[in-house]
Amino acid sequence: MAWSKGKTLKNDRYTIQEILGRGRFSVTYLANDTQNDHKVVIKTAKDVWLNPIKFQQLQDSLSKEAFELAKCNHPHIVQVKERFREENILCIVMEYISGQTLDKRDNKIIPEKEGLSYIQQIGNALIEVHRHQLLHRDIRPGNIIIRTGKAEAVLIDFGLALNFDHELTKTRTEELAEGFAPIECYSRDGKRSAYTDIYSLGATLYELLTEITPSVLLNVNWKINP
Repeated sequence: MAWSKGKTLKNDRYTIQEILGRGRFSVTYLANDTQNDHKVVIKTAKDVWLNPIKFQQLQDSLSKEAFELAKCNHPHIVQVKERFREENILCIVMEYISGQTLDKRDNKIIPEKEGLSYIQQIGNALIEVHRHQLLHRDIRPGNIIIRTGKAEAVLIDFGLALNFDHELTKTRTEELAEGFAPIECYSRDGKRSAYTDIYSLGATLYELLTEITPSVLLNVNWKINP
């Protein structure tokens, strides 16, 4: 189920403007905060394929991670404003960032100095994320936005649902960004840690400077230590 334009949430505080994207487990909306007339982004859990118990588990997982992410107060991390439930669906309200993601730039190859600056900014953001025992899990050019009129990179669209393991998912390969996901992400037994995000950040820098997507690791038969 997806809400249509004009749908109001939280006692008419938020008004849905449009759908920004749909993921395997979530729907993301652009909305207007009528309290201050500012744009916000609202991410909701999607109940497709899930029975009520599993859907509740997914929402609990999302809510817990969103709560922790809200503690990451950093200029290069999208800010979580609040959480609430509407029609028994969890809603996570985040700041709206005016700008363009790195994968949408007309000139995909970025000068080395500029690219290194963006990666350093996101690297500093990851220090804060990892300090709170969180992982982003989906770092790639499409999840880094450059604020309009500023050389300021912001990490967006945390993969809050990517660690949710439900009965219909045999592998998570369809959710991974090919070329940016390290080998451990292709296995249930692969241990994920801060280095998982660092690999993806390095792969992102490689593409920014060369316009070449790194090699996909899916078919590499490496042994993964659990």
